[in-house]
Amino acid sequence: MTRNVSVCWVTGLATLACVLLIGAGPSRPVPSVSYSSDAESWTRTLSDPLFDNDIRWVPGDRRSTELHVSNDTDDDGRLVLFVESRNPALREMLTLSVEGGDQAVRCTHISVPAHETLLVETTLELNVEASNETQSATAGIDLLVQWDKEDDDVCVGWALRNLVDGQEEAQP
Repeated sequence: MTRNVSVCWVTGLATLACVLLIGAGPSRPVPSVSYSSDAESWTRTLSDPLFDNDIRWVPGDRRSTELHVSNDTDDDGRLVLFVESRNPALREMLTLSVEGGDQAVRCTHISVPAHETLLVETTLELNVEASNETQSATAGIDLLVQWDKEDDDVCVGWALRNLVDGQEEAQP
């Protein structure tokens, strides 16, 4: 009889240990930053370009786009946006602005608090004094989006790297 009681105790303890270990898994998905163009389908990367690369820009053109960013982490962060173009003359005459953020030439950022979802409205404008060189071919404009948790001025560092490297084209 004592042997049956011992077997029952061991079986019960093993079952309890299994139940506790299975229940100790993560209670929610791994925290991450995700992006969406429609606030319904979310991914860790942007699948489509934010601006049409096949159009020609003329001086004074102003185009806007928007995306949603969800910061499901425990830390505040920022979304950094860089504008690039295959056409150096065009690239230097573009002004990038973000609603609620900074307006700058080619690079800006906006803060995204922890556990928040933001609609990021971005506008690109071609200076009215842009030369004819800016209209010679399709723009090939890329708006690069990068997540960042640092406090430094990322745009200054980015501009200095591009100046030193002589970078003509960035990868999306």
